[in-house]
Amino acid sequence: MEETTSPGSPPHRPRKGGRKPGPLADKQRHVVSVRLTDAEHERLTQEADRYRLSQGEVLRSVWGKQDTATKLPAPPTPEEAKQLAQLAGMAANLNQLTKLAHLQQDQRSGATTVLGQLHHLLNRLGHKAS
Repeated sequence: MEETTSPGSPPHRPRKGGRKPGPLADKQRHVVSVRLTDAEHERLTQEADRYRLSQGEVLRSVWGKQDTATKLPAPPTPEEAKQLAQLAGMAANLNQLTKLAHLQQDQRSGATTVLGQLHHLLNRLGHKAS
């Protein structure tokens, strides 16, 4: 079989179509997975539809416009972590005292001790917040 091109035409080259690539720094190469509740997903879908954007564009626009450090709470310092652990221990003690009260056993001395400790710790935490 013979080729059916005319003798004066250039040989066939595949076309390079599409948009020219942009700078490599602007390329979005990373994918992040986010789990959402049904309500969060519905809200994201509605926002994307409302502004005629993709869900990713909506998330990027919100994230890019806010200073994340001011929105997120700072992690607790070692001292604060120790105080939170003490607070959790006192909460457990209060639960035990409540259980004893329901059993109608005497819990006055234990309650006084735990409430005193709790008052002292909350005062220390309150002075730091000021």
